[in-house]
Amino acid sequence: MQIFALETDINRVKNRFLAHGEQEIFIVTPHVFSFLIHIVRDVLCTLILIAVTSYMVSIAMVDVGFGLLFFSVAWFLFVFFPVVRAYIDWKYDFLLLTTDKLIIVEQMSLFRKSITPISLENLGDVAAQTQWLNLFGFGIIHFALKEGSGPAVILRFMPNADKLVAKISEQITLYQRRKDFIVPYRPGSE
Repeated sequence: MQIFALETDINRVKNRFLAHGEQEIFIVTPHVFSFLIHIVRDVLCTLILIAVTSYMVSIAMVDVGFGLLFFSVAWFLFVFFPVVRAYIDWKYDFLLLTTDKLIIVEQMSLFRKSITPISLENLGDVAAQTQWLNLFGFGIIHFALKEGSGPAVILRFMPNADKLVAKISEQITLYQRRKDFIVPYRPGSE
């Protein structure tokens, strides 16, 4: 189902980018901790809003009805929207590795999506870095692109980042070997 820029069916996004004969190696989504970290912040924001509203009502600065209206509007603006955005960002972001390319899909909101297909030929280097003392099994992946291909790409909260990097590195090597064995056709070279 598609809602504005949000595509909820990952397979539909995948199928748009898979060429004939290209195979999917793996697909991975960010660790749930990337969502939970936002929830903690939003719970704290809710507690602050409750404290401010209670204080305003207790000193008779405003009546209870206005206090509830203030709380509802402030909570909707400062907590609800960020929670929805964090959920969408976690649930619908993914990294897809195929035999020919790496596809990074970042869903920022209902209205913004970024899809970055990177040919394995354009990947210069890939590295993993631990995150949060490696307590939760996720990390940061750095993609350095070859010169002229664009800026480096960094993905945070990726589960088993070291294993993902090993698999991506292996696929880059296989791609380069396969490419070296294919002799391009040149007319008149028979």
